[in-house]
Amino acid sequence: MAMSRAIKAQRYNQGQKLEISLFPFLSIFLCVMGVLSFINVLSSFSTPQKIELTAKLEHGYKVAYQIFSLPDGMISLPPVTHLQKLKEAVDNTDKKTIEEIIQRRKKAIRTLEQQPGSAMDIASSADIIDIVQITHDIRVLNELALKANHLYEEFLLFGIYPNGGQVYQKIRDVMTLLQDARSISIGLEPLDPNWTLNIKKSVQR
Repeated sequence: MAMSRAIKAQRYNQGQKLEISLFPFLSIFLCVMGVLSFINVLSSFSTPQKIELTAKLEHGYKVAYQIFSLPDGMISLPPVTHLQKLKEAVDNTDKKTIEEIIQRRKKAIRTLEQQPGSAMDIASSADIIDIVQITHDIRVLNELALKANHLYEEFLLFGIYPNGGQVYQKIRDVMTLLQDARSISIGLEPLDPNWTLNIKKSVQR
């Protein structure tokens, strides 16, 4: 009897703390997280993602002129959004030049929007005349912005699909011969073959 009371007293001794192991909970939690991560990775491979071609791709005051290089040609998407502010900042003699570039770019965007079918099917050949015009317009806009002390600079951003390297190289070969292209910054972005292009009309206005 005395032994029983001693055991109970030792069991309920207030000086001893009850310790609870969290190992079972943590192991179950980690297993669940692992399964969810695996499902997330699996869905990213099985579900094609969409890239939206928009004219609003910016890094501070730098704005991207996007060119997507595909196996069958290229898709170019010029920025327009901030050109009106640049037009207001320059001298009257330069406003006409910027307005001509704005109208030319809006026409190109409308042509893209009106094309039926998938955006992947509307790639055009990397025409030398188009490349010359693109680089010339970018150089002119950058120089006018610098002259007006207006924070605006365009750069070329190439999105390159698998098997689109040949088209990209053709564009770069032409650019090496152009004086206008020497002052233009260039960025590269490799694109996954599962990604599809999606042109939204609303973002171009």
